[in-house]
Amino acid sequence: MSFKYVLYFLLFYSHFFDFLLKLLTRGRKDHPCIILLYHRILDDHSEYLNKGSVVHHPIKHFKKGIPYLRGNYQILGMDEVVHHMRMDIGFEKPSLAITFDDGYLDNYTLAYPVLKKYGVVATLYLTTGLIGTSERSWTDRIELSFLKTKEDSFSLPAIFGNHKVQIKTKKEKEQANIKVSEALKLMPDGERKKLMRELFEVLKLDGNGLENQTSRLMLNWDEVQKMAKDGILIGSHSHTHPILSQMPLQDAKEEIFNSKKIIEDNLGMKVKHFAFPNGREEDFSEELRGYCREIGFESVASVAYGLNDAEKNNTLSLKRIGAIAPVWMLAGDLLLRLVKYYLAKPSVPLS
Repeated sequence: MSFKYVLYFLLFYSHFFDFLLKLLTRGRKDHPCIILLYHRILDDHSEYLNKGSVVHHPIKHFKKGIPYLRGNYQILGMDEVVHHMRMDIGFEKPSLAITFDDGYLDNYTLAYPVLKKYGVVATLYLTTGLIGTSERSWTDRIELSFLKTKEDSFSLPAIFGNHKVQIKTKKEKEQANIKVSEALKLMPDGERKKLMRELFEVLKLDGNGLENQTSRLMLNWDEVQKMAKDGILIGSHSHTHPILSQMPLQDAKEEIFNSKKIIEDNLGMKVKHFAFPNGREEDFSEELRGYCREIGFESVASVAYGLNDAEKNNTLSLKRIGAIAPVWMLAGDLLLRLVKYYLAKPSVPLS
């Protein structure tokens, strides 16, 4: 347990963070908007290899985090965020939007009841090729392969050279899962698929039937429709979750277009918000950003960490921040980012 962890715990439960946030924002009318990013929400029954709370967020911390955020920030939907930025209205209170990537079933079974309880709106960016199926994204298939293999070690020279990787323990599997996934993100789409087949072979698994060994991980359309009717915004996250910059341009455009159209066909409403897979700037391009504008997207979200300033009106280059846990670490992280923002930007006094 680190000193920072203990310090943030004490500052959070003494309500010092609340006091400091009010002190910082008093007398200002120009505030940024924070867009928080979640993926999976986990309970004691969840099967996974830990990648940190931004990817695997425990429900016990989510249940504490949402009321804290609601009590200290103005929670906006992505429609409202875009409206404020496009109209140069600005954010008159410290503002925050909540987003989920991929379309996991636990967003419905675990996160949605909490959001509904506190009247908090959120946006779900869906990987449409997985919705209503037993399939998983390619990164989740890698995770599943390490969970299901009976091998104690493996070799994959394209990534690890001559080194034999040990996967006897869960910790070793977690490390291997992260290393393989991160290495494949840097490869062209065709090469990534080839190496995944090699991985399944060395782990002695049938890659084609892998998902049949476990329960459904992703949402179905009935669940998406129910949340959409209840005010949860639905956005696009591509069709099959590739790294869009690592595939031919036309294929990348089809990934974006097909995802948008499939959601609109299933929900009967316009889809205005897109978040590109993996989220680093090098995973997208200006040409694809222009294409998103052309086909009707009003916002494009990345995973470039930072706050969003209404004055910049950059709705096609939105920044997000991963939602860490526990809640006192999240509260401290957000407050520190706001302190840096306010110190760097002169105050515009209330009229």
